[in-house]
Amino acid sequence: MLDRKWKVYVIHHSHTDIGYTDLQEKIMYNHMDYIKSAVTMTAERPAFKWNCETYYCVEKFLEEATEEERLAFIEQVKKGGMGLSASYLNFTDLVDKQVLHNRTKAMVEYFKQYDVPVKVAMNADVNGISLGSLDVFLDNGIEFLFTNIHCHHGMYPLYQNQKPYFWENEAGKKLLVWNGEHYNLGNALGLVPNKHANFMTENYFGKEKPKTPVESFKDNLYDYLKECVDNGYKYDFMVTSVSGVFSDNAPPNMDILDLIEEFNANYGAEVKVEMVTIAQLYDGIKDKLGDIPTYKGDLTDWWAHGVGSTPYPVKHYKEAQRAYHLCERLDPEHKVMREDFIKDAEDNLLVYAEHTWGHSSTITNPYDTMVQNLDIRKNSYASKAHEATAKNLNRILHSKGDKLRYYDRDGRIKAINASDKAGKKVVEFYIEVWKYDGVEVTSELTGEVMNTQISSHPRGVLISFVDHFEGNEEKTYKFVEKADTPVKNNTRIAYMGSERVKDIVNEYDPVTYTLPYGVENDYFKISYEVGKGVTSFYNKVDDVEMLKEGDARFFTPIYENTEIRTDIYEERRLLGRNIRGLHAKKYIATLDDLKLINNGPVFTTIELIYKLEGTFFSSVVIKMYNTLPKIEFKYKIAKTLSQDVENILLPLTLNLPQSTLYVDKSDACFRPGIDQLPGTCMEYYLIDNGLVYETKAHNILIQTKDAPMIYMGELTHHPITLCDNKEANNHRDVYSWIMNNIWETNFKMDLSGITEFCYSLTMTDKEAAKDSFKTMKDEDFGVVTFMTN
Repeated sequence: MLDRKWKVYVIHHSHTDIGYTDLQEKIMYNHMDYIKSAVTMTAERPAFKWNCETYYCVEKFLEEATEEERLAFIEQVKKGGMGLSASYLNFTDLVDKQVLHNRTKAMVEYFKQYDVPVKVAMNADVNGISLGSLDVFLDNGIEFLFTNIHCHHGMYPLYQNQKPYFWENEAGKKLLVWNGEHYNLGNALGLVPNKHANFMTENYFGKEKPKTPVESFKDNLYDYLKECVDNGYKYDFMVTSVSGVFSDNAPPNMDILDLIEEFNANYGAEVKVEMVTIAQLYDGIKDKLGDIPTYKGDLTDWWAHGVGSTPYPVKHYKEAQRAYHLCERLDPEHKVMREDFIKDAEDNLLVYAEHTWGHSSTITNPYDTMVQNLDIRKNSYASKAHEATAKNLNRILHSKGDKLRYYDRDGRIKAINASDKAGKKVVEFYIEVWKYDGVEVTSELTGEVMNTQISSHPRGVLISFVDHFEGNEEKTYKFVEKADTPVKNNTRIAYMGSERVKDIVNEYDPVTYTLPYGVENDYFKISYEVGKGVTSFYNKVDDVEMLKEGDARFFTPIYENTEIRTDIYEERRLLGRNIRGLHAKKYIATLDDLKLINNGPVFTTIELIYKLEGTFFSSVVIKMYNTLPKIEFKYKIAKTLSQDVENILLPLTLNLPQSTLYVDKSDACFRPGIDQLPGTCMEYYLIDNGLVYETKAHNILIQTKDAPMIYMGELTHHPITLCDNKEANNHRDVYSWIMNNIWETNFKMDLSGITEFCYSLTMTDKEAAKDSFKTMKDEDFGVVTFMTN
């Protein structure tokens, strides 16, 4: 017997997975057809409601629809038969805030012309939404978000679902969120008649004797309502989503309405079940909620680690994203860029950031043609975005004087500070020559001869120097080839023997003999020893040793392996919310050799060559600038193939006990483990630009250019603590989580390949963390340089 009269709101939708069940284009074609079918169904039976879970499907429908179909769709939206959602897609945190804002704003404005306000959004499957996406919703007038989080290797926030809360951003705006159940709850309850019980029904309600569909639904629903009441649920309504069949990308199904009407005819005096749109749900519950809590912070995504299964195209995507924003900085009024290229870039940046990745059998049947097709197609979105931004960048630079020739041995270059901040900047350009002896670079503004350094480039030589720029300043320089100065040994001073090895302590060349043991400038000193690895990372300005001993030694890569003892699916399923198994083995790289690559007036470059399980080759290249508080480093890896559960990590922990750690997502920064919704993931984070260690005297910025995942905590299998907002959470060890294959369905297993992952570390004056992230982005754009007439 129920303790109250109930109303059950049913949200009928199709979970949008761009991939997973079929080829991406086939799925999109299906979704367009679903909308056409649903328009007819809602017109024929007004009690039938259909919700477009994502705007992407609507956008594609509107592009393909005839005028008659478009007007029929809008009519049903206005009548309340078709529901809209302001969620463009179900994203990972890779999604670009500005691009998402552009598309969300376009949606809201499109429907405004038909007097259709868009105030609601729906989220399904994915385990998190970043602070930046919250800003996008609020800045575009969205008032309500209905979430349907899937707990497969994840968890809903607040320690309890079917619970409302206000989610507040930094500006003080609030979004009402209904923290709902799984998006197939209605299927588990039995809203769609099934010949065989699905696994979710058995998980929730156990196995049962055969009954009629309405009887089964009634018993399951009553059991579920009682469970909610027993756990403190206080409202007289309940919300459930349902798909047309128990599958992603499912069609609309009129059988659901038939069952609802039969149920209401028999049990409607106790429980009334009604199909609604998301907007109708919002209107139906917003005044019944009473006092509900307000929370601030990140709704951290448990499924973010999917990006680590395809590290090579993700690196390509991140470069495309940076190039997109560089184009906007260099041509803010779009005087040179082509709008179709911008649209292509935005379309593909958005689709690549969608959460699905691959086919449902990616792990269990990696040989399958469909699996391979979906993987290639997914990667193509990153590449098409890269291509479109590159086309626009070429046009912009050409308009600014790029002569499109790079083989002049003497000539002029233009250098543009892409930042509005002043400061000393690295200027680099390359010349396509076979041999280039020396160079003299002169500032045309001041006549100053720059202190330059020549190093190797894949197409010839790279010329580097440092100069001071005002914000957005453009400078030109002349460069001329100089004859190579013969290297003559000074035989009168004891600094080098006849075998040309400089290993004697002396004052004539006080640097070279130290490089096999360490490298330093005025700001940092790094020491290393073959066999022992990096032994010191010293901050000379603050007089502090920043290297932490143990697993988290900076510049020292780590490989983790969980051997497959059952099968490749089951071993991964058993991980739960851990990223490794109970029997995982950890391998910390051993420094086997080192190589001096460059030593000159601008920078010194050292390569630390490691032996590491799971890799054919592994090294860290450190580039330290002589006059800048900046270190660039990159991890070069040739990864081998394995079916085992694998992780590759690079420690980013600094031994700064009194510091506060910040990360950023979509222009919003927060303290991991503190500034999050209670009960969210704090094992790992998908970030935008990097980390900021805020100390008493300075900020230290670590940019993670190509590998956007970080892991925090111990490198062991452990019980999972959900975020409790304690200060101690912010002081755990942090690692760049470069790659993994821990998922058992649609994320990729094969991590093999060859590439480099680039990072930088910069010390700045003390400033607010959000300003440090702006500095980091400015440094990333750097100085754009090209040959000019």
